[in-house]
Amino acid sequence: MQSLLQVQRSYEIPHTRLPFVNAEIASVDFGGVPHLASSVWGGAAGSRLYFWNPDTGSSDFRPFPDGIPGAYMLKTGPDGLLYAGCGNGDLIRYDPAADGFDSLVSGVFSSITWGGCVTDRFVVWAASPGEAAVYDRTTASLVKVFRPVDTESPSAHYGHCVLQAPDGRVLIGMNTPQARLVLLDTSAMRAVSHTPDCLVGQAFATGLMFLDDSTLALSAGSDFLMLSFPDLALKTRVPPPEGESGLTVCRLPVAGRVFAVGSSSGDLYSMDPSVRSWDRAAPGWCPDVHLCMHPWKGHSLAGVTSDGRALLYDTRTSSSSQMDLQASGPLPAHALCASPDASLIVGAPFINQRFWSIDMRTGSASDLGRAAPGGGQVNQVVWDPATRRFLLSSYTTASVTAYDPSSPAGWPVNPCLLASAESHGQMRPMALVHDGRFAWMATSPRYGTLGGALSRIDPATGDILTWKNLVPDQKLNSIVIDPASRTLFFGTEIYADCDSAPPTRSRGRMVSFDMDALSVVRERPVAEDAPSATVLALLPGGRVLAGAGPAFFSWDPASDTLTALENAPPHLREIARDEHGRLWAAAAGGVGLLSLDNDRFGYEPMLDIDGRFLHVAGGILYFTAGNRVFAARYA
Repeated sequence: MQSLLQVQRSYEIPHTRLPFVNAEIASVDFGGVPHLASSVWGGAAGSRLYFWNPDTGSSDFRPFPDGIPGAYMLKTGPDGLLYAGCGNGDLIRYDPAADGFDSLVSGVFSSITWGGCVTDRFVVWAASPGEAAVYDRTTASLVKVFRPVDTESPSAHYGHCVLQAPDGRVLIGMNTPQARLVLLDTSAMRAVSHTPDCLVGQAFATGLMFLDDSTLALSAGSDFLMLSFPDLALKTRVPPPEGESGLTVCRLPVAGRVFAVGSSSGDLYSMDPSVRSWDRAAPGWCPDVHLCMHPWKGHSLAGVTSDGRALLYDTRTSSSSQMDLQASGPLPAHALCASPDASLIVGAPFINQRFWSIDMRTGSASDLGRAAPGGGQVNQVVWDPATRRFLLSSYTTASVTAYDPSSPAGWPVNPCLLASAESHGQMRPMALVHDGRFAWMATSPRYGTLGGALSRIDPATGDILTWKNLVPDQKLNSIVIDPASRTLFFGTEIYADCDSAPPTRSRGRMVSFDMDALSVVRERPVAEDAPSATVLALLPGGRVLAGAGPAFFSWDPASDTLTALENAPPHLREIARDEHGRLWAAAAGGVGLLSLDNDRFGYEPMLDIDGRFLHVAGGILYFTAGNRVFAARYA
């Protein structure tokens, strides 16, 4: 019997600029010559360590070992070896003489290493969620793991800055939901947290550095702060230059001065710590303020932007130069939308704020460049038939941008910013859907904040209506539309983004929302002790399919009846509904047809492909797997 689902064609996702993660740069010898080193995020199979020499303009890279998606921590030790804390929490080391990597510690952490340092004996690295570990270089052994390293409550989640203090202790700058300073005594293997008065109420403190043995400097809010050490009392508060909303600060002084890039202008500023005011050094030095900086040979400031532009400012001559590191390669899709009207598939990769298109007819594919403001990535894409534009929602500014495929691509003209919920405190788009007239976006707020918002965007005008904290202290994580009843269904969860604030609720909820009255009609918990509810698909009779962990339910909002469903296929991840009301699902066994009979699931795998981002358009089921997009026709 012929399968109801058959792949008609597959397309290769175009190579894109790989994102420099821009957490740390290190100075290291490479090929016997001083170089700077930085990491690109390429996923488990494509990450790289880049080396470049600002004087000669030469650059090269080495692939990270398999399974390493990238490295935020890069620190050169006293032994001349480069220590990397990786995106999976592992600690590895690059030996320039042997031109190879060694695995030092693996499996201790399961998430991103944000920062670390190397002392005369130890390596300390900090990973999510708020953990840290100590490795002894002299005995090649793991000494201790701190879970969490923050000794105050609630504990902070991100150890972005790790450095050795003048007294030999290790200082860890922790962030979200509050800024906190942790001093780790490696002789006693004991950590103690401190919250100086100047950091009370602050979620982030970045750019930590010691200006001398008794002065710690950091950025908090928009200000640059100098604290006495070790008592951590505020000595001086330096506001940003006029017209700047904040600064990105180089975490090491260069030629005795502190350097920073203005968030509003991209101008480069410098400051003599004894004078304590900012001077403009180079106007427009870096229009993309998502960059990391590091000294070069003691007299120059080097930087690399997220898209791989390496910058140099020579303090001796006040001259600037730049080079392109040309980091390109394959990245799996993070968002997908197919439009038969435009004969295009538009998608985006993770983390590099770019997007791409594939011509359905010819298969030709293009990296279209930047997609949205800020850092982060495109989270969802939908097609707006009225304006014949693709709408892209993106993190970190909760923005929706509009791309017209009939015109040349080039940010910020095409795509252009259509609307944003950032002014309402929103950060990450959790869902984006289109009802035939408006686009609806569910978002989570900034780190350290509970709640979320629903926004309705008019694609023709960019007008946006936002309902903040629609379900108190819960973010909306999913949306399903019922066009017949003009109803939106949402799922909610009790957690802040990346668990960055303690929850105040205990149960996730399902919500129905009248698209005409613009109000909540009904809401209810999905299950006992279920912190998250996700709506997955519309079912016959106006019911909605919802999940809560491994359990699944159908909800009839008219009668407020919740029915437990049995026999769910293992690892049921995604569902797409076609024009006949059938449900196509990705689960264990691949992609296939999902059905319901007497409150029991039936599932027939049809394609042995690990599909993601299922999307139905024009009688075709589109999905991604690896670095390809598949188009499968259903009978």
